[in-house]
This record gives sequence, C-alpha cells and structure tokens, in this order.
Amino acid sequence: MPHAQPVTVGGWALPYWLREGARERLLLAGGVLLLMVGLCLWPVLVADFVWDDKAFLEAPPVAQLLGVVDIWFNPKSLPFEAHYWPMLYSSFWLEHRLWGFNPTGMHGTNLLLHGLNTLLVWRLLARMGVPGAWLIAAIFAIHPVRVEPVAWVMSRKDLLGTFFYLLAVSYWLHFRKNGKAGAYWAMLGLFAASMFSKTMAITLPAVLLVWAWWQNGRIVQRDLLHVTPIFLLGLAITAGDLSFYTGRAEINFEFSFVERVIIASKALWFYFGKLLWPHPLPVIYPHWDINPANLLNWLYLLAALALTAGLWLARHRLGRGPLAGALFFAITLSPTLGFGNNSYMEYSFAADRYQYLASVGLVAVLVGAAVVLCRKHLVGKLGGAALVAALLAGYGALSWQQAWVFENEIALFSHATKLNPKAHSGHYNLGIALTEEGRLEEAEAAFKKELARDSSEANYLQGISHLASLHFEAGRYQKSLALYEFCISINSTDAELHQNFGSALAQLGRYEQALKSFDQALAIDPTLELARVNRQLAIKLINENKAKQQ
Repeated sequence: MPHAQPVTVGGWALPYWLREGARERLLLAGGVLLLMVGLCLWPVLVADFVWDDKAFLEAPPVAQLLGVVDIWFNPKSLPFEAHYWPMLYSSFWLEHRLWGFNPTGMHGTNLLLHGLNTLLVWRLLARMGVPGAWLIAAIFAIHPVRVEPVAWVMSRKDLLGTFFYLLAVSYWLHFRKNGKAGAYWAMLGLFAASMFSKTMAITLPAVLLVWAWWQNGRIVQRDLLHVTPIFLLGLAITAGDLSFYTGRAEINFEFSFVERVIIASKALWFYFGKLLWPHPLPVIYPHWDINPANLLNWLYLLAALALTAGLWLARHRLGRGPLAGALFFAITLSPTLGFGNNSYMEYSFAADRYQYLASVGLVAVLVGAAVVLCRKHLVGKLGGAALVAALLAGYGALSWQQAWVFENEIALFSHATKLNPKAHSGHYNLGIALTEEGRLEEAEAAFKKELARDSSEANYLQGISHLASLHFEAGRYQKSLALYEFCISINSTDAELHQNFGSALAQLGRYEQALKSFDQALAIDPTLELARVNRQLAIKLINENKAKQQ
C-alpha cells in the first residue's frame, strides 16, 4: 500500500497531527479553548489599571524610547521594582511604543498570553500522554483563580514567566526525544527568559527530575547531567535577583522556622481547596493563625506528609502520575510558600496568582483519575459529559463574575474589604480611590474604619490627612479642622498635622488657637518654615484685632 505524500507548507513538512483530518480537529479544539478564554474573561478588556499598576508602568524607562537599555543594564532606574525582571518590563516598554499607557491594550496582551499558555498546557500534556489533556487545559483556561493574573496588569510576570517556562519544557521534551543540541540551547534560553520574567521558574530543574522519575521510575546519571546546567543557570540568575532584592526592599518578617512550616503546609491545602471550591475569592486573603501551640495547625503538615507517603506506597497500583502531579504542585509553589520573605506577606500568606502554573499538576491528577473512571463505565460517557459541561459552565460563570471585580480600584477594594474586613491595604486603597473620584465622605469612612481597627496604621492616618487637605483646598475649613483634630488625637507628634490644624483654625478666624498650634508644630520641628511664617501671620492678625477692639 503506497504511503501518503507528506503535507507541506512553504516546503516544510507539517507534523503528523496536522495532516489529513487531524489538523481540522486540533484547530477546532484549540479554537474552542481560546473562545472559552475570551468569553469568560472579556471583562478585563474594559478594566482600568488597579493597585500598583500605574506606579510601575509609568516608570521612566518604560516610557522612554531608549529605556529598554536601562531596563536591562540599569535596573535601579525602575523606582518601585525590587526584582530584576527585565523581560517583564521589556514587554511593557514594547507596548508603550504600540499604544502608550492604554489599559485596554495591556489587558489585551495579558488575555492573549493566557490564551497561548492554555494552548501550550494542552499540547504539552497531550505529548506526555496525560489522560484528559484538553479538559485539563479547559479548566486551566477558565478556572476563577486565573482571573487575578489576567486582570491585574502587573501580574503579567506570572503569565509571561509561565509562557517561557512551558516553551522551555517543550524544547526539553524535543531534546530528550531527539538529543539535538539546538533544542537544549533553545530550552536554556527560554528558561532564562522565564527567570527574567519571574524567578519562580527556578523550580524547573526539580520539575524535570520529577518528570524523569514519572517516565522511567528512576532518576539516572544522564538525567542529573542534563539538569545540572539548568540548575546552575537558574541559581546564578536567582542569586543576582536576590542580591538586588535585598538591597532595595526593606522586608523583615521575623517568623520562626516552625511558623514558616505551618504557613507552607496551610498554604498547600488552601490552594487545593480553592481549586475545588473557588468561592469566595476576596483577592486579599486574611492571615491565618500560625501559632505552633495550636495543635490543629500541625494537622495540615501531617495530612500533607500522609498523602505523600500514601501516593508513594500506592505507586505500583495507581501509577506514578498522582505523586508526580502532587510534587509538581508543591515544587512549583515552593518559592511562594513563606520559607523566604516576600513583600506580599504583609497583606496575606496566599494569592490566587501564585498557583497560576502550579495548579496544573493537581488538576491533571484529578482529571486523569476522572477520565480513567469514565473509561471504566463507572459514570458513563453521557454522565461524564454532563458533569464536565456543568463544571466548565460553573467555573466560567464564576470567572466572568470575578473579572468584573477588577473593573477599577473602587470595585476591587470594595470587594476585597467586604469579604475580608481585616484587609488593611484594601481599606487604604479604597479610601485613596474614593478620594480621587471626589467621594470624600465615603473615603473618610474607609480610612476611619481601618483606624478604628488598628490605630497604629500610619498609612491610613496619612490618608485622612490628605482628605483634610482636600477639604481645606475646597474651602470646607470646618470639615478640614475636624479631620486634622482626629489625626492629632491618633498621632500628636506630627509637626505638619499641628501646622495644618492651625491653618484651618486661622481660616475660621480662631487666631489665638491657631497660634498655639503653630507653636506646637515648631516645638516638634523648629525647621518647619511654613509653621514659622503662619505663626508670624497669626500674631499680626491677633494684634490687628486687638487694635480694632481698642
């Protein structure tokens, strides 16, 4: 029987899976995945910048024509960034050349990257022979925990890092199959690009060893030799990033090692729970109890160890896949589990974006098990299809709803503080957002609510002081006076507060009291020139009033 002629495009033979009818089927399956991404996450396209987007995106190197040189060779020119992530900022620099600081364009890029990552997850899992690869990719595409990294522009680091990470894995598979040096060098380059997008990619060498064990049941010398250069490259980039980070970020969370173990073990189960039941998603999660004296906190660690041991002992009956998937999940999450300090720990021990890539491991285990059960007719094809449709519809609806949370800062932080009233940064940012919209009474309520909970929060005091200044500039001196008085009751050692309080008193004609406030300001800070000038003016007005009375 004659062989079919290879299908070519531009002289290049197409892969076997694009020949004959397979191409149409794959294009259709891939198109459906992209359509799901678009339908469920399109609200991000009308979203504004939120949280710290503007602060990072308006950095001079991003806006300047030759700024890409500074991004790579003078990272300190990025005023708020404490990491060395030049690939991330290069993407922002390129977008600024295309459409400026346009939130629609930047959100569109995030959406596109997520769509590409979805396709890569699907094809990689299919190449590895993982059961239900398309369904795993579909869940990856529209699961509600994906909304945060797609809708928040500065979470581009998770999307871009994952994109290069998955491409690196693809070239790794190609190298292991054909042994071509070019594929290996391409893999190293893509790994470096992933590291320069977000250093969480440092976990790749360990993941590749897990892959080798999953495939062959053991790790041999060849595996170690192939992984060693990747590990050394990752170590060098990470060392440079950490050196830069510790030199710029003032972070000192003094958790003990035992407390960090509790944080990590709780985080693993927290993320697993959010995968199964992704509601609610407050964006800023409450800090959980990490007291070692609470014996219940140790159950999370014991459960994780017991599950790992169980999967190891059952590997001959269940296969190595379940343990490999669980290890991928834990290893990929490890940089964010709290063993080292990161700035976000001030707000929460967990974030949806952290499991953007890691969750693929657990989803693969769960979906693979479900596919095997369906194949054994325990559920039946129709029953299985109905369950899949219901699951995807539910996840899609929740993702669409969650995407609107990121429409603007007021929507985001109203949502966060409603679901997590202890979200300190949420109340502050809500107050700032309301202030910028001119909704001063609501902003005041947001700041005061947080101060009532924790009067040591200096940021919220600054927020109310800012509100008082806005009232002052608008001529609402009585309102301004009340707010400054409130601030002084919280912090009586701030010279500027006394100076501003005195200015409000003076505008109301209460010069004697204003003079006392200026004196207090100068007693705290004798160099405060504005208080000195206003004091002299207050004395002049007091003397003029006395002269009129005489």
